[in-house]
Amino acid sequence: DATADARATTAIKAKLIASRDLSGLNISVNTTDGVVTLSGAVSSSEHISKAILVAMDTDGVREVVSTLQVKPKAK
Repeated sequence: DATADARATTAIKAKLIASRDLSGLNISVNTTDGVVTLSGAVSSSEHISKAILVAMDTDGVREVVSTLQVKPKAK
């Protein structure tokens, strides 16, 4: 339901902000019927893996879909 989806989205965003590696990244989180979609740009494939694990380890999440893209930081 919409309330559970909102709780999951809020929990994932809080975990991303609390994560030392992921807090500064621009990751968008959307949850519909327990399916979380992560989108945005990150600086490494490790960040994608970590973000997916954070989302999967959240109550109410049935599936995680990632459209995150690796875009190296400009030097």
